[in-house]
Amino acid sequence: MEKLRNLHNGAYDYCIAAGPHKWFRVHYPQRRYRVMITNVAECINSCLKFARQLLMLTLAEFIRNLLQRWFYDRHRAAQSMRHQLTDVAHLVILERVNK
Repeated sequence: MEKLRNLHNGAYDYCIAAGPHKWFRVHYPQRRYRVMITNVAECINSCLKFARQLLMLTLAEFIRNLLQRWFYDRHRAAQSMRHQLTDVAHLVILERVNK
């Protein structure tokens, strides 16, 4: 946080005001959707900001494409898993076993 304060005082103040519970991407090492979020609804809402101006049919198609891309990316990631658990969970278990 000191680096952030030295770099941009306004950004530092904003982060402090938001609180650590909003610093999701800082504390979560894996990719989760595309933005700093507190839940999925906020994420989708953020992704649809510019799309709200579209016609209803185009908006529905945009949402379908967005969700399809997210599910496809995660499906590909799941297919490439080497274990039944996620890599992060597998490493946690290995660390505990090796203690």
